[in-house]
Amino acid sequence: MSLTIERMTELNNGIGPNAMNIRSQATRVINGPMPARVRKKGLLPEIFFHPDHLHGAKDRQKREAEYSAKCIAGVVA
Repeated sequence: MSLTIERMTELNNGIGPNAMNIRSQATRVINGPMPARVRKKGLLPEIFFHPDHLHGAKDRQKREAEYSAKCIAGVVA
């Protein structure tokens, strides 16, 4: 049986599937396209995180940005 987003939210006490993923994984990286008005820090990858994992989210954002720069440098070289 396929659950709808509304039903999944109802089963999780009002918490949607995206929020449940973030709660279980602590952080989540958004790599896909995102409108400029939504972005908070220019070209840095957007990291959504559980409030208890702020420092881990900052570290992960730094690692993701370094990885992206390394990949771009490898293509240009």
